[in-house]
Amino acid sequence: MSEQTYLVFVYGTLRKGGANAHYLNEAKVISLTSWALGELHDTGYGYPVLKDNPERKVSGELYEVTIDELVQIDQLEDYVSGRKSNEYDRVVRTVYTEEGEREAFVYIAGKQLSDCYNTIEENDWILYRKC
Repeated sequence: MSEQTYLVFVYGTLRKGGANAHYLNEAKVISLTSWALGELHDTGYGYPVLKDNPERKVSGELYEVTIDELVQIDQLEDYVSGRKSNEYDRVVRTVYTEEGEREAFVYIAGKQLSDCYNTIEENDWILYRKC
């Protein structure tokens, strides 16, 4: 019997080369060149946050993770299901890859990060950090 897996779109420190990429060392890579609708903001704490914007595309990566990996990512993102004061909220969004569209979990601004307004014009955390 195979273990249930989940798709997760990452756009910040969990991406290859990011400070938290090690969380996904065992995860299956689905696409290293994917995107989702939204815009990135610099939190000022060394990581970005995604906010809704139907006019912009956020660059990221798509992974297939186990429940154990998902729990670890939830902890990293300070996400607890049903809690109203999450740093990030985990939602299902459409993610676009070269192979087509997929539905995946995406961590977006929760209540604690809703007041971040430093827009990352590149909409790509890796490119932004290199500048």
